[in-house]
Order: sequence, then structure tokens, then C-alpha cells
Amino acid sequence: MNETSSGTPLLEARGIRKVFSRSDGELVVLDSCDFILESGQAIAVVGESGSGKSTFLNILGALDHSTSGMVLHQGKRLEFRDRSVVDQWRRQEVGFVFQSHMLLPDFTALENLLLPARRMGPVNAEIRQRAHDFLDTMGLKARADHLPGELSGGEQQRIAVARAFMNKPSIVLADEPFGNLDQKIGGHLGEMLFGLRDKEGTSLVIVTHDMHLAEQADRIMKLEHGNLVSVEDVST
Repeated sequence: MNETSSGTPLLEARGIRKVFSRSDGELVVLDSCDFILESGQAIAVVGESGSGKSTFLNILGALDHSTSGMVLHQGKRLEFRDRSVVDQWRRQEVGFVFQSHMLLPDFTALENLLLPARRMGPVNAEIRQRAHDFLDTMGLKARADHLPGELSGGEQQRIAVARAFMNKPSIVLADEPFGNLDQKIGGHLGEMLFGLRDKEGTSLVIVTHDMHLAEQADRIMKLEHGNLVSVEDVST
């Protein structure tokens, strides 16, 4: 995991604007959004459905590009036009957790965990042990050889959470990660997510409707009418 130089944010968005063209005109989803994520910090982004939270998160993670504005990692601008460079940056620096677990159905829990590492090169004994340690941490040691269809929804999402941390990313981006689970299971997984964030020293941006989950972050930001507003520091 990379360290940031003094005074340089780990991840920064400047003037992010996202506009979609429609038959009846343009739809402005994001309008000059500014955002700073420091190393080791957790920020929750809240807002109503359709407010652009997922779009904003996808832009931060280079899964989508903005109409204008820029995203910087450790002070260096991400050039979205160079997809090979951006894809490599994303594999090395960013872990993702989505509302759907997105596990490969024909791969075991252990094999799904190892996928991010396999994209970077050969899997050695150290990497394999890290995957087993994650399974143990998530209470799934006995489920290593089970296929996703043999796991409960909560167990599948536990694998997805652990997978986001496998490559020791500097940033984990989570988009409504427990929206498909009931409140009790989602709350337990939220504790696991923030526990891994603390253990790994990883920065976290989480999009959620769940204020109980959001309040575990260091800061809450609200996306409203295309703008990030109502910044709340919950660490004090």
C-alpha cells in the first residue's frame, strides 16, 4: 500500500461534472463536485436514490469517466484516455465491493478470493496464505472449497468484502455493499468491513443509504442536486 507525501491527498476529485445526453436534453448528474480522501480515512457518501452516488464512485475508481474535471491519485492526474494505464492503476490501488457480490459461480470461495491476485501474476504460497487468513477472519475457513451457490447471501458478500482487500489496495470503494441483506446481517458485515479497513490501514469510500453504516466513517458527505454538501466530521 502506498503512502502519500506530506500535504498530498491520497485521492482527489476536482470539479467533477457528469452530463448524460437524452432525447429531451441534457441531464446533469454531477455538477462541479470536489472531493478529498486522505490516507487511511473513511468517507461515507449518502444521498437519495438517483442522486448520482454510484456514478461518482465509479468515476473515483476509473470505471467511468467524467464529462469534465479530474481525478488525482497522490497528486497525479488519472488519464482516462489511456485505458491500459488506468486499468493497471485500478488493479494495484483500488478494491471494489458492489451491492451484488459478483462471485464467479464455478469458482470456489478460495478461488474467488484469489482472482485479484491472479490478475497481477502467479499466486505464490504467501498470497494463498493471505486468502486463507481472510477466510478465517470472515468466519469462512470451513467454506474455502464451497461454490457461491452453496453459500448464503451474507457469506457470499463476506467473500466479496475480503476480495476487495486481497491486493493490499490503498483505496476500497464500496457501493451499497449490504443493500441486498437484512439489517442485522448488513450491520455485522459493516463491522467486518470497517474492521478490515482498520487492520489493513486502507482508505475507504462507501456509498450507502444506511446511516448507521455511514456513521462508522470518519466523515459523511451528502450528494444533493449534483453537488457534494453537508460535510460532517464524525471522528470528533
